Amino acid sequence: MTGSTAVHRALERLDEERDAVAERGAAFEAFSTRVRELPATSPGPTGDRQPPTASPAAMAPPVQTQRSAPSPSETHCVTVREAFDEIVQPHSTADIDTDESLVETIAAELNEDIAVALATETGWTPALKIAVLEETATRRREVTVLEETLRDERQTVEAAIDEVDEIVSWLRSTADESLLQCGFDRLEGKHEQLATYRDRLEELTTDRQTQLAGSTNRYGPGGTRYRTMVESVYSECPVRYPILSTATRLYGICKDCQRTIRAHLSRRV
Repeated sequence: MTGSTAVHRALERLDEERDAVAERGAAFEAFSTRVRELPATSPGPTGDRQPPTASPAAMAPPVQTQRSAPSPSETHCVTVREAFDEIVQPHSTADIDTDESLVETIAAELNEDIAVALATETGWTPALKIAVLEETATRRREVTVLEETLRDERQTVEAAIDEVDEIVSWLRSTADESLLQCGFDRLEGKHEQLATYRDRLEELTTDRQTQLAGSTNRYGPGGTRYRTMVESVYSECPVRYPILSTATRLYGICKDCQRTIRAHLSRRV
């Protein structure tokens, strides 16, 4: 059981999630740098063209008609879309099974107004540039919060593994020992040790339930339920709650062993 329980496998999943989150953060940082490098142009006296009202899902690429060469401001909108497509979208849609258009992804990661403005190339204005940078900064802060949460989760899992490994090692060390050849005191000692382990597993379960009921806002504003984060991280694992699953399973093993020892003790009295 040691090294192969759900809680052990959870560490591998956490490492994978940590790497993915770090890559996502780096992508938004690189995208932000690219955006800052693009000079914005204030609208002329006649004002910018207003983007049509449309949802990103229904937004199609602009129809090419005979027109004058695009202005640098309009070209920058294309550059921003291309930068997002190259840098951010691979990390945004990696876990999505269905196809998603670039405009839909921009709307999901930034917001719908930005997606429409960039798709319709209404002009790379200072206001649009600021909006893109502010939304990007928000995503980066969310990445930081998630990284802190994952570090906390890893510490929790590592502590649970230490507890599980100790109990499993003790069970293995006594598995081949014949209870018939054990004296009363030896049997009583085993019974008490199992009772101690059950208490510790109950405490581990209670602490975990309390943690799951909490929020991730301890790392910053706008936190979510800790349980939601855990369900998301372990969604591809055989069990959604590896610590609770392993603790419950091990508690049952200890209880069964204790019942067997108690039967031997009863026959000795």
